Amino acid sequence: MEKKKFRLLDLPPMSAADNMALDETLLELRGKNCTPDTFRFLQFSPATVLVGYNQCVAEEVRTGYVRENGIDINRRITGGGAILFDESQLGWEVICGREVMNATHVTVDLLERLCQTTVNALARFGLDAGFRGKNDVEINGRKISGTGGTEHHDALLFQGSLLIDFDVDTMLKSLMIPIEKLKDKEVNSVKERVTCLSWELKELPPLKEIKKAMTESFAACFGIVLEPSGLTEDEQILFEEKRVYFRSEEWINRVRRPSLKSGAVSASYKSQGGMVRHTLIADMDRKRVKHLFMTGDFLTYPSRALYDLESALRNMPLDRDRIKQMIRSYFEKGLIEIPDMSCEEFLNPLDRVFDKVAVNAFGIPLENCNRISVTNGTFEDVIMKKPSVLLLPYCSKKTDCALRYEKGCGSCGKCTVGMALNMAKAENMTPICITSFEDLASELRDMSEKGVSAFIGCCCEPFFTKHVNDFEAAGIPGILLDIDNTTCYELDLAEKAYAGEYERQTALNLGLLAKVLKVVHGHSQV
Repeated sequence: MEKKKFRLLDLPPMSAADNMALDETLLELRGKNCTPDTFRFLQFSPATVLVGYNQCVAEEVRTGYVRENGIDINRRITGGGAILFDESQLGWEVICGREVMNATHVTVDLLERLCQTTVNALARFGLDAGFRGKNDVEINGRKISGTGGTEHHDALLFQGSLLIDFDVDTMLKSLMIPIEKLKDKEVNSVKERVTCLSWELKELPPLKEIKKAMTESFAACFGIVLEPSGLTEDEQILFEEKRVYFRSEEWINRVRRPSLKSGAVSASYKSQGGMVRHTLIADMDRKRVKHLFMTGDFLTYPSRALYDLESALRNMPLDRDRIKQMIRSYFEKGLIEIPDMSCEEFLNPLDRVFDKVAVNAFGIPLENCNRISVTNGTFEDVIMKKPSVLLLPYCSKKTDCALRYEKGCGSCGKCTVGMALNMAKAENMTPICITSFEDLASELRDMSEKGVSAFIGCCCEPFFTKHVNDFEAAGIPGILLDIDNTTCYELDLAEKAYAGEYERQTALNLGLLAKVLKVVHGHSQV
């Protein structure tokens, strides 16, 4: 049997906008059967931060640093997480008909088959790599390649990146690495989660040899023949037309999460299939959904499914069960599929969103409600149990305070911890300063043993998101209030904070604390 022929397309480095325009050009024309099946290499110049198709730039990119350092920002036509793609990295793609891969869409099984291409190519350099679900290649537990895919009519596009060299510092300064992505509290640095060829090999092979290994591996894996060629006339014409759009703000910022000051409420959840965030803008007078934005680093098929779903949810009654049923119907009818993420996992943040909305009934403005999280019950449940303990983080004490890393507080009034402590005492609550995660765990156990009915705590949203299971395991109903200022998680210093060694100062939101204490006090008088 004659082997299937693929075009090998290896163009010079291009800008992010041009690379994305060419991606859509090739996929669109292959979907109409107007262009050949293609294996393509892509390189970027200048360096670029690429967000996934379903991601919001403002949530993923430190735009100030990126623009000051001449780094582009753009958006992939595939899902997945944000990456820094500099001049040293190599991208590769497969654009072909569905029948070639014997698949109706990009499944986890197909992702694994295609990742094997990279695994086999790395073996040629003596590296023992392997597939890591759902779409990565790793060496000794460290990621060296990430992949993703999308579809259009009768065509599939599958793409991957290979880390040849890696600028850790620039990546950390360019991306907002969310705490949801960290696997556990023992992770010390990005270098412990990723690797690259230059770290794994004593001598880095020339780029030409790396490309040769990739092409030969792909050809062997899928039994095809690669024939080098350039763009067709039809591709060149459509590519020129699309370049303008892919340079536009309309494309780059096509996913926008509204400012939380606008009265939006948001919550996130990390599953095996990726991180999903729901952001709700509600018309509280009419009890209707204005917008429900669903963003994250997950893969979706078809690519526009989320936007169809968001459109269907607009102006629906602000009813948790009805909205959940609408979303479930999309999954059940096959209108949306997310590899390695169930419908219930996708729905997980929605409960926390509605828990926050419910706080508005107690006279707290919606924009403030977004900064309130609850555990082991609803906001009303906690209030009715009359919380008797206020937990305060050491990181909000002054950095030169002699008691910063101690349990005590002198109530000098020079930081928000002392002020909050006095507010707690005025409400006959017991204030407790938390000095580390272990100290928090110990205090929660002690509170449980003493029969504390409920508590109020102050911590950053990323800390609560990461440790929500720890709070739930303690079994004590609680209200957690978000703190102000840059947190340890935004600075990639979570490990130091975990150990009680974070050296910067945050600030408690005393206005929000006062509002919540007023609600508590009001119910205690009933």
